[in-house]
Amino acid sequence: MLGFLRFLVIGLVLLTALYMLLGIYLRSLTRERLEDDWEKEGSIGAREDYVEEGMREYERSFRPKLLLLVYILPLVVFAAIFYVTNFM
Repeated sequence: MLGFLRFLVIGLVLLTALYMLLGIYLRSLTRERLEDDWEKEGSIGAREDYVEEGMREYERSFRPKLLLLVYILPLVVFAAIFYVTNFM
């Protein structure tokens, strides 16, 4: 039982690190895309205002919520494997 809890804690810590790194990476990609869009649109208005508004829209969108799959998918796969190996 202690080994299982240790595995669970280490797994959640690693998944949290992966979640944070992916979040930072996706935010930087979105910010870069917004900066490129601002330049392509003819540089209308303040660059920082345009980028910050785009980032607020990104935070409200469905895309950042998909990052929660970093937690959900491994736990579902682990539970399925655990069930199949122990109860079938």
